[in-house]
Amino acid sequence: MERVMRNTTAGAIGGVVAGAILSGVMAVGRDAGLLHKTLADHAGDWLDRRFNTRAWAGDDGTEALEQANHLAASAAFGAVYGATRPLTQSVPPVAAGALFGAGLYAVAIAGVAPRIGLTPDEDDEIDGVALQRLGIHVVFGVIVALVADALAPIRRAPKPQTEPAFKIADPGEAKA
Repeated sequence: MERVMRNTTAGAIGGVVAGAILSGVMAVGRDAGLLHKTLADHAGDWLDRRFNTRAWAGDDGTEALEQANHLAASAAFGAVYGATRPLTQSVPPVAAGALFGAGLYAVAIAGVAPRIGLTPDEDDEIDGVALQRLGIHVVFGVIVALVADALAPIRRAPKPQTEPAFKIADPGEAKA
């Protein structure tokens, strides 16, 4: 049980690190005109629609709430990675993280988020937005994996030492 908690906590920390890094990347990308309306923008709009946050917290307060939500979600998704990592221990961390990030995008962003009104359907977005989001989630998964695996390395079972089925006699060995 202690190992499960260590893996889960390491994943959650990895999620927060990845979420913070990518929040910064997305902000810079938006400001530079490289990224279109991001999921953070959609989430802020969703918070306002659901809770009228701009009326009582203003734009900055709504953005702060969205960032807190984003980091909490990042921690939760990272914890899922950490808890499930032992199931994929034979896969290198970068590959496991990339697969996790792609799966997270497919389930959460392309699947659930549009259904609950958090984001528009990916098919309704501008060309290239879905690919940007997929890429960001793959990078998220890789960062989570690298941090989580550094904090709680996966113990791989040692390879069994086996004797060969037969041994070729060395001509120099003395016969008994």
